[in-house]
Amino acid sequence: MRRVTRFIAVVFLLIGLHSFLQAQNNKMIKPSVSRIPDNAFPAAVQFSPVPSGKGWKGGEQLLTPELQKETIDNIIDRGFSVLSIGNWSKKDQTEGNNALVKYSESRGMKINFITGGFEIFNREHAPAISVYSPQYQAEVKKKVEFGLASLKTIERVNSLFPFQDEPFHAGPEAFDYSEDAKAEFVKRYGYTMPPDLELVRNDPKKWLDLLNFQSNTFPDGWRQVYKIVKAFDPRPKIVLTHDSHSTFGGGVKSDAKIAMDDAFHWGGDFADVFIYDIYPYTMYDYRYGEPGKLRKPRISQMHYTISQLRNLTTTYGKELAFWVGTYNEAWFKRFMGPEMQRQYWGERELAYTAIAQGANFLITGIKIPSDSLHWENFGEGMNIVQKAGAGLLKAPKVKAKACFLFPRTQYLQLQEEYFNVGLSFELFLRSFGELDIIHEDQVTDDDLNGYKVLVLGDVKLLPETVAKHIEGFVKKGGIVIADCVPQMGEYKQTLNTMNQLFGVSSAQTDRILREGQWVPFTILPPKMGHAPPAGQKQEPIRTDNVAGKLFGESYGFKVVSPRNAGITNGKVRLTMNSGQPALISNTVGKGKVYLLGFCLQDTYFQTYKDSNEIARTQLQSLVSKLFIDAKVYPHIYSSNPDIEVTIRANADEGYLFVINHEATDPQTLVKLNDIGFQPGEIIDVETGKHIAFKRKGKTGELTIAAPFGTTRLLKILPRKR
Repeated sequence: MRRVTRFIAVVFLLIGLHSFLQAQNNKMIKPSVSRIPDNAFPAAVQFSPVPSGKGWKGGEQLLTPELQKETIDNIIDRGFSVLSIGNWSKKDQTEGNNALVKYSESRGMKINFITGGFEIFNREHAPAISVYSPQYQAEVKKKVEFGLASLKTIERVNSLFPFQDEPFHAGPEAFDYSEDAKAEFVKRYGYTMPPDLELVRNDPKKWLDLLNFQSNTFPDGWRQVYKIVKAFDPRPKIVLTHDSHSTFGGGVKSDAKIAMDDAFHWGGDFADVFIYDIYPYTMYDYRYGEPGKLRKPRISQMHYTISQLRNLTTTYGKELAFWVGTYNEAWFKRFMGPEMQRQYWGERELAYTAIAQGANFLITGIKIPSDSLHWENFGEGMNIVQKAGAGLLKAPKVKAKACFLFPRTQYLQLQEEYFNVGLSFELFLRSFGELDIIHEDQVTDDDLNGYKVLVLGDVKLLPETVAKHIEGFVKKGGIVIADCVPQMGEYKQTLNTMNQLFGVSSAQTDRILREGQWVPFTILPPKMGHAPPAGQKQEPIRTDNVAGKLFGESYGFKVVSPRNAGITNGKVRLTMNSGQPALISNTVGKGKVYLLGFCLQDTYFQTYKDSNEIARTQLQSLVSKLFIDAKVYPHIYSSNPDIEVTIRANADEGYLFVINHEATDPQTLVKLNDIGFQPGEIIDVETGKHIAFKRKGKTGELTIAAPFGTTRLLKILPRKR
């Protein structure tokens, strides 16, 4: 079966490659003559050699003024509207090159300015000057005035990176134990700050207080930097780059060593734009243990983390942005090889996925792709985005009807990674059609930000106040779907609220504990980074099989990490071969809860490990039917789980993204429902041709093809009254 699947994949790859090459022979990207409009989609690149078209080719070729202009024209012709300059490297061709910047501006390009950061603290070391010191602002101001002196010469400045790249605390050695920090801790918590994290490991309250305080020193510093930079030059949008895993649940026993930082908890009042990066094709996606080796399903960790960052930017009214990893040895030399080179659609796929998920600013990292197929395919895709242009920027991603909880307190108290759960997130996203993330800090009332469904994936600890609000949410008519019952409170005390909600007396919460992150080097031997000790024993993997009928379907698939539960007033809807419940439901007030009797992330991953498409289809069907049983329907849905469909819309128009994530079947049935207006026309943005669809009231259906390695962008207009 694996050989057949690989053969089919290769066939589609060759077909896609042939089609692309043929298209390039028939229509090369035509040079533009017009000036970039001010409302163009912000897409930035660094000045570097171009692998095709006119311009500087690098190597021994002398970079003349004429070649500089031709290179900028080449960049613009491929849909890029922003030139990124500044602190890249000692060989940065834009450093001090005023003529290059001025020519770019004359063509309508805007400028993005990179710095090394002004905040006077970093990941690895305790700060030389505490952010709570009276001297802090004065020192930051000096650094800003020196580091941004050349910014005043730029006329069309768009954005500025004044912070360190990908910040997080790389362990307790970065903690601030200064006298100023100690004084601030006493103000906030009313007792003396513990002098060492290990001293409070067995005191849950002090452990949590110390981690929260030390984590919050970063945003406390950034708020001061933000005000100083804005006072120096109010023009640019201030950008902060978040790490791609350590601040989204993947820090513990990883680059950050301990769990303490997360992007939403830090807040959003110290930047205008938040950007991050993850590279499913060009590097690795930081999943823990074996799932990091297989990296299936593709794109799961990007969907999981970009949804967290979208939650941050939406909540604080900020812009979402994304670094697009490019095929260039400036960043990925140790990972480049034949497989990555063949994935010429990688940059375009990542860019479209980010924009579909709400990003309104892209920047390549680092430099222009060094392969002509990568560059031309990327450019073709960005030109289509620019056709949508200003309309796309005015159409936010449609808010989903379901959300997935991020349990910050659990992450800090239990010191277990909460990153592989991105697999469960992806399962729900594909099964339902759309999914957002809500942070534990946001659960402050029974409304849960207006969502209809809350998903709890591997959540076993919740603050009592959060649990009570979830209970109130259900009583008012909300739906909760979970694979785990939280039975510990904020300080690890017994929590009974959720047991009562789900109608159980107790429930198991264990899963496979994964450690290490697979690093798939190509010019070096691959290795498991942050690997567990060699002699560490692995717990045996427990399995069972779902067996039974429900929702008009027969189920018979293997589950991994089954979780036994003692039933009180919950109703068993489906069982396993062992006789243990596979699904329990309970009606509480006007709402309903569903508890799956096994770990979803372990079970879903197993279907990929076993290449068991039948089991995976059944699992996705079961999850999908839970939403149907609860009478909650998504705004958008793709019948082909490997083809993403996502909608951005306002009251006047919508944009439908269709993105193939290595699907061998090129077609999918797209269902639209309640997108804010009644669909009247659907137009292919690239060709301008109308797409046939069926309309019924506010709903619509269309069958569309997106062959292997391709993306499509469609515009939806309201029906004329």
